[in-house]
Amino acid sequence: MKKTGAIALLALLVAILAGCGLNVPTGQGQYYWVELQPSQWGFEVDNSGMIKIAQNAAQVLVAPGAPAAVLEKVEVAYYDGEGNLLFEDDAGYSGSLPVAIPEGIICTGSDTVCTKDSSNWEYGWAKSEKFTFSMQGKVAISMLDEAAAGNPTLGWHAHVVFHAHTLTNVPISWQQDINIIYPLTTK
Repeated sequence: MKKTGAIALLALLVAILAGCGLNVPTGQGQYYWVELQPSQWGFEVDNSGMIKIAQNAAQVLVAPGAPAAVLEKVEVAYYDGEGNLLFEDDAGYSGSLPVAIPEGIICTGSDTVCTKDSSNWEYGWAKSEKFTFSMQGKVAISMLDEAAAGNPTLGWHAHVVFHAHTLTNVPISWQQDINIIYPLTTK
């Protein structure tokens, strides 16, 4: 079988399995992914010298067939461009972030909300309600200090581990890296 035929067959098999209700993970083995708008963390400094952290709107993207869950906790650690942990004494942030994650289903009719008990649903990409998820101010201060000292600040990023539980109480976690940019307009 030719390589393109094998790829097409594999894609068809994944689509069929997803249509049958089997969970097919997104990307790197994940059923969930947090999308950010803007897609990176960052800040700007206004004319008076005040730091303005970009307030990122976030949503959990849910793969077709993925179970409903609740995002409960996040752990954030910050790294410089060489991969060194920043703030070793206070490495990052850990806290609760209660966000309801819907099932990986969509409504096929005019309804905006449906369940598997409805007649107008199918497996599809779903999204949670929007929530705010942004970096801590100490990162902006440290980045500005490094830039003022002539040190590079390219490649700074946050490593985030998201923790959730499905509605059947199965623990789920996934990891994402978020780039940190200066200046990132907050408008």
